[in-house]
Amino acid sequence: MKLIDYSGKLNCHDEYLRVLNMLEKKCKWIEYVLVSDDESFVGHFQNSVVSVTQRNKWWGTKSSQKRQVYKIESVPEIYKYLRKFETFCLLYTTEDKGDVVEETSFGDNDISFFDDNSLPLLFTTTHEGCIFARSDLFE
Repeated sequence: MKLIDYSGKLNCHDEYLRVLNMLEKKCKWIEYVLVSDDESFVGHFQNSVVSVTQRNKWWGTKSSQKRQVYKIESVPEIYKYLRKFETFCLLYTTEDKGDVVEETSFGDNDISFFDDNSLPLLFTTTHEGCIFARSDLFE
């Protein structure tokens, strides 16, 4: 499994939508990690939640604090919901004074998408703007 650093490559909403379409075709389940107290995403899909665990390690992150990690069945309604956001992570732009970071309406909770073998297709460390994707997601 080869991972590609996809950070900063979903700054364009059209690219974000293209990747969501690929994920919808290949994803079997999603992990959503409450880094902040914003539970709106899991609230919308409570009927699709398979399990909730407390962990301090998940794809892309190891934390000193345990967080709630939701395992959610991948259903079409999730992608419809996600399409309303500009992107998953912080937006990066370069200006004369250096890189500028802008938070998006998605928030700072982490999200990961998994195939039927429980291998990640794409995962984020949202508050840091990090996105990693599996190379075969784009095939």
